[in-house]
Amino acid sequence: MSNAKQRSMAAQAGRRRILRIGVLLGGKIVEERLIRGHDDVTIGQSSKNTFSIPLETLPRQWTIFGNENEGYVLKFLPKMDGRISDGASVYTFEQVKAGRAQNRGDHWVMPLTDQARGKVTMGDLTLLFQFVTEPPVQPRPMLPHSVRGTLAERIDPRLAVICAISIVIHFGIMLAALIHDRPEKRNTLGYQATQSITVDTTFDAPEIPEQPPEDTKAEDGKKEEPGQKEEPKKVDKQPASTPSKKDPGSASGGRSEKDTAALQEDVARYAAALAGDSEADGGITAMSKTAPGGDLKQQLNEVKDSNASVKVGGTGDRGTRGDGEVRTGTGTGPKLENPGEVKTTGGDKTAKEPKGRIQVSGKKSFDDTTLTPDAVLKRIMDVYMAGLKRCQKEMLKTDPTARARVELNFTVNESGRVTGPSAKSDYSGLNSCIKGQMGNWNFPKPKDSDGEATEATFQITLALQPE
Repeated sequence: MSNAKQRSMAAQAGRRRILRIGVLLGGKIVEERLIRGHDDVTIGQSSKNTFSIPLETLPRQWTIFGNENEGYVLKFLPKMDGRISDGASVYTFEQVKAGRAQNRGDHWVMPLTDQARGKVTMGDLTLLFQFVTEPPVQPRPMLPHSVRGTLAERIDPRLAVICAISIVIHFGIMLAALIHDRPEKRNTLGYQATQSITVDTTFDAPEIPEQPPEDTKAEDGKKEEPGQKEEPKKVDKQPASTPSKKDPGSASGGRSEKDTAALQEDVARYAAALAGDSEADGGITAMSKTAPGGDLKQQLNEVKDSNASVKVGGTGDRGTRGDGEVRTGTGTGPKLENPGEVKTTGGDKTAKEPKGRIQVSGKKSFDDTTLTPDAVLKRIMDVYMAGLKRCQKEMLKTDPTARARVELNFTVNESGRVTGPSAKSDYSGLNSCIKGQMGNWNFPKPKDSDGEATEATFQITLALQPE
């Protein structure tokens, strides 16, 4: 045996044996990998698996090769089939179940030696595995040293000279500004203007002397002359029909009985004056005096002095009902039953708004993350239940007795947003409405056991019933 062959065998004897796995779909190999880190090997539909395979027959994640007692074990499900060789004999999964494999509930576990090889079949998927001597890690390809060159050879001489000159000039300008711009030499116009702008212009406000109160009896400093007719005072612009605040609890709409009687007399006299023809009666000729801006009190006094009388209530001896006092109505109007309902005309038809209730009949999570199904369900009940009830209300408008069982499937991505939402029930309109609501959902970010953001898939089942 040559020395080179002996060195090769010795090198191989010093290296460990690792697992080599090939994936076949439909009889064609699609992936091959060496498991150097002696880690668990997972398969399934999730993108976090060692081999991500989009087949509906596969679970979302399944550990096919696990690391136990510093060695690999094969974990296979009852619906999986295959063959295993330990280097001397070949066994089927049915033969392994009878002796070498251990039953652990819903799956079987078989220890593997470093000489084992075999295949695992599940539908269109086939896994081929064997233990091989770990090959040396290939170094990263690098260019030859003569091609790479040195750092000095990569610098352009012309660009280096330009950069150096620019740096020297800029630093020289900065040093000159620091040396020659002394505080004692800052006597320029610009510096003085800046100082004048920044001068503190705050001052104390002078005290305003108090003025003596003016004489309310004389207007504009003029004394009232004897014999001079006193000008009528202006009354408030508040309408006469405004209730008085002195007696808010009276039965005459907030006015006292005295004010009410005076108001009725003024109204009667004013109406009689308007019915007259002469200016003395305060009729149409006197209406010119009621121009806007005139003294209302003076006009009312003139109407009062005319001694005109008029009966309220029309011609004849008819007058107002009762004693003529103003009273607040005591009628209650027609009695309504169920005032919250909307009644239509043409019969005793009541249009009630359809109502329903939503109950949770199932919850399930396909990933082991910090975001649990209970946390997802609580956020749906607290935040997004109103949107689900709106979708149910639209369904009840078409069929008030409609009942539905809705299965919600969605995935919460690394940022907490919902992706791939779907709603399955017997009502297509309800499915599209709920799916649109789910597109706006967001939840806390799911994290795996290492504290890194990951994806989590959930299935929530709701039962919609009318009330």
